[in-house]
Amino acid sequence: MTDGLLTWLCSYLLHSSLLIGGLWAAERARLLVRLATSTQETLWRIALLGGLLSASLPLLPALPLPHWSADIARPQFAAQGLAPTSVNATSTLIEAPAAARPAAQLGALPLATGIVSQAQDIAIGFVALWLVGAAVMLAALALQWAWLGRTVRRLPELADARWRRLAAALAADLGLPVPALRHARVGWASPLIAPGRVLCLPRWCLDLPDDEARAVLGHELAHLHRRDPAWRLLTATLQALLWPQVLNRVALRRLDLLAELACDAAAAAPGGQRLALAQSLLRCAEALKLQGAGHGPALACGAASAGSPLLTRVRRLLKADGDAPRERRGVRWGLVAVMLAALVALPAVVVSNTHGGGLLERLELGGVADAIDLPGFVNKSGSKRVYSRYPGGSFAITLDGSVSFNDAEDDVQALSGKLRVREREGGVTHEMTLTSLGEGRIQRDYRPGKESRPMDDAARQWWARAAARMAEHLADPLVRAQRLFARGGVDAVLADMERASDDFPRRQRVEALMRLNQTLPAAAQDRLIAVAGRIGGAFERRQALQAIAGQVLAEPQQLAWLKAAGGIDGDFERREALGALAPRLLTSPDVLAAWRDALGRIGGDFELRSAIEAQVAATPQPAVLGAAVQAASSIRGDFEKREALGAIARRLQGDEAALVDAYARVASGISGSFERREALNQLLERPRLGAAGLERVLASAESMEGGFERLQVLLRVAERLGQASPVDAALIDRLRRAGRGMSEQERGQIENALDRIT
Repeated sequence: MTDGLLTWLCSYLLHSSLLIGGLWAAERARLLVRLATSTQETLWRIALLGGLLSASLPLLPALPLPHWSADIARPQFAAQGLAPTSVNATSTLIEAPAAARPAAQLGALPLATGIVSQAQDIAIGFVALWLVGAAVMLAALALQWAWLGRTVRRLPELADARWRRLAAALAADLGLPVPALRHARVGWASPLIAPGRVLCLPRWCLDLPDDEARAVLGHELAHLHRRDPAWRLLTATLQALLWPQVLNRVALRRLDLLAELACDAAAAAPGGQRLALAQSLLRCAEALKLQGAGHGPALACGAASAGSPLLTRVRRLLKADGDAPRERRGVRWGLVAVMLAALVALPAVVVSNTHGGGLLERLELGGVADAIDLPGFVNKSGSKRVYSRYPGGSFAITLDGSVSFNDAEDDVQALSGKLRVREREGGVTHEMTLTSLGEGRIQRDYRPGKESRPMDDAARQWWARAAARMAEHLADPLVRAQRLFARGGVDAVLADMERASDDFPRRQRVEALMRLNQTLPAAAQDRLIAVAGRIGGAFERRQALQAIAGQVLAEPQQLAWLKAAGGIDGDFERREALGALAPRLLTSPDVLAAWRDALGRIGGDFELRSAIEAQVAATPQPAVLGAAVQAASSIRGDFEKREALGAIARRLQGDEAALVDAYARVASGISGSFERREALNQLLERPRLGAAGLERVLASAESMEGGFERLQVLLRVAERLGQASPVDAALIDRLRRAGRGMSEQERGQIENALDRIT
C-alpha cells in the first residue's frame, strides 16, 4: 500500500510539474498573451487537474472488475500467453501484462539487501508525512469554512433600498436568485461573495454613485454566475490534500487573476461601465491602503482578492474593446487538444524505485549523471561534490571524507573515506576511485572507460593534471593563501589567484586573501579587481566583489570595481554587489556616473528600486540623492518608481531646490494617478518645502488624469499653504488653475479648503 501511494504521489508530482511548469514557461515567453481569458483559464485548469488524471491512469489495470467480466478475462490471458488466475464469483483481479504497463520507468535498479529496509522506512515516513500534513490542512480548511459561514450569518443585513433595487435588477438580468446583502466585517476592505450566496459590502461602497455601484454588483454576481465560490473551495481542498506540489500555488494565483479579469469583463460589458468599474477598483485600493485592512477571507470571492493585481485589471479595463485578447475557435480547441494529448502521454512515465544516474549512463548521458549525481543526495554528512564544464568536456569530483595533497599538488598525500574523480573529454572518460584502507594506505582503481586497468604513463600524466584541479577545489583556500603569503607575500597569493582555471577556486582565493586582513596597495587592488572581473559566473563574481568591497578603495579602484559589477549577468547579483559597496561609495562625479551606469544595466524594476533604496539609505548626501533621482527616472513600473522616489524623499528637507525640481519632474513621468499622488504626497511631507517646491508639485498634479487623485494632492497643498504665514496669494491662484477641468463638487472642496486659510 505504501509503495502504491508513494509511486502515485511521485508520479503526480512529476506530471503536474511538467504541465504547470510548461504552461508557466509558455506564459513567460509571451506565447499566451494573445489568447482570450477563457482560453487561458481552460489551459490552466487542465494543467492544475491533469496531473491527478495522468498519475491515476496507470493504476486502472489493477482495479477490481465486476463479476460479469470474469468470462471476458480468460481470453485476454490466453492472448497474452499467460495462465489465468483463479476467479471467484464476485470479482476478478487482473495482473497487468507487460504490454499494458507504463512504457518508461525512471530507473528500476535493484536495491542492495542492506539498504532495502532503510529505503522502505524512508518511503513509509514520506507517505506518513504527506498524509498527516494533508489531514492537518484539510482540518484547518474545514474550520476556516465553518468560521466563515458562522461569521457571515452574524453580520448585519444591509437595508439600503438603492442597493437592494440594483442587486435585484442585475440578478434578474443574469437569471440568478437575488443574493443576501450584508455589511462587511471590519477588516474586509473589498466587496466579496461569501458562502450561502451572501454579498458583503464594506462601508466605503455604500456611498458609491449608481454607475459604480452597478459595476461592483455586476462583478460579484459574475462570480456567482461562473460558480467561482464552488471552484475556490475545490481548489483549496486540492491544495491542502496535495500540499507537496508547490507549483499548484502558481496555477491557483494565475486562475484567481483570470477569474477576476473575466468578472471585470462581464461587469464592464454594459455601455459606460468600464470607467465606473475602474474607478471603483481604485477606490477599493484606496480603502485597502488607508484602512490598512485585508482583502477578505481566502475562501470568499472578492472584487480585490490577494491574487488579483488591481493595476493590471484597471489597465485592462481602460483599453479599447478591440484590444481585448481573442483567437480563432480552431486555435483554442487545438491548444486544448495538445494539453489533452499530453495527459494521454504522461501515464507512460511513472516514478518507481529509481537510480537516475544508471538510466542516464545507459542512455549515454553520463555527463548529465555527473551533473545531477542523484546518489549524492543521500551521502552522509561531510561529503563534497564538485562539477564543472568546459568546452568539450566536464570534470566531476565526489569526496566522502577528507583529503590532502603533496606540495606539488600532483597527487593525493592522505585520504580518509572515499574519493572519486571523473573527467569526460572528446568522448573519452577517465575515472579514478581512491578508497582509504586505514593506516595511510590507499586503494586506487583507475578506469579509462568501464573496466579497471593499470596506470601507464599517459594515465599518470592525466592523474597529475586531475590532482592539480582537485587541489584547486578541495584544498582549504585560507590555508593555501597563508602558506603562499608566508613564502612570497601578497604577490604570490595574487599570482596563484590569477592561475586559477575556474570561477569557483578564483572566487575562493579572492575571499581567502581578504580574510588575511592585509591592507593592499593600489596596484594589488587593481590586480584583485581584474581577477574578479574575469569571473564569468554571476554568483561567483558577486561574491568576489563583495569581499573586495571591504577594502578602502580610492576613486580609480572604485571605478574599476563598478565596471566589474556592471558586467555581472543577473539583476539580483548585480544589485547585491552594489549594496556591498554602498556604505563606502565615493560621491565624486565620476564615481556617481559609474554607479548610475552600473544601475542602468539592471533590467528589473524591483532590483533597480532596491539598489537605489540601499544606496540612499547608506549615503544620503545631496550628490547621491541627485544621482538616485536620475536613476529612478529609468524605472518603468509606476509602483517601483513611486517607491524609489519615496525612499529619496525621506532623506530630503524640502529646501534643496535642484533636487526638488528633479524629483517633481520624475514624478510627472508616473502615468498612474494613484502612484503619482503618493509620490507627490511624499514630497509634500518634507518640513522645509517652500513656495518653489509647492509650485512644482502643482505643475505635476495639474497633468494628472484622475480627478479624485488630483483633488487629494491639491487639498494637501492647500493644507501646506495654511501652515505658512503670510499666505502666498500667487500660490492660491496657481492652486485654483490646477483645479481647472475638475467637477464642480471637487472644485467646491478646493474652495472650502481655501476659505479656511484666507
